Amino acid sequence: MTAVLSACQPGPAETRADAVKRALLSPEQLNQLILDRLSQSDFKEIDGARFYGHEADNSGSRDYVSKLSRDEVLGILTDLIEPHVVELRWADDYGQYHGGFRPKSDPKMIFGLSTSLVKMKTDTFKSAPEIPETYQSDVLYTPPSVWEEP
Repeated sequence: MTAVLSACQPGPAETRADAVKRALLSPEQLNQLILDRLSQSDFKEIDGARFYGHEADNSGSRDYVSKLSRDEVLGILTDLIEPHVVELRWADDYGQYHGGFRPKSDPKMIFGLSTSLVKMKTDTFKSAPEIPETYQSDVLYTPPSVWEEP
């Protein structure tokens, strides 16, 4: 019995993050994984309603900025969610990468992520000039919810 239990535990070279990547996460667990990553020091949460309007608050969206490049952020987000989503497909619209992703554990749910270049949003951040002066990219995240097709 002990051998079976120890075989299930991550080996010395395996990190907790590696073990989480292999696990099938519920939408709530995936949401927490994303929020935990966006809460790290290379991201800073900003007031989405201030810059994107009150609709951002209504959807539960969270907004972040980062000193990392947009491509670095895209890599972080891709590595984070790829093992947990049905299909990983980012759309590229005028420098913004975005997508709606379905968790493998519950494909009727969908969550949204996007990242773009802050320097392209001078009007958006007009009231906070320190953002384009300090940060390279932004992230908008909408947590999983049931997708009701139009």
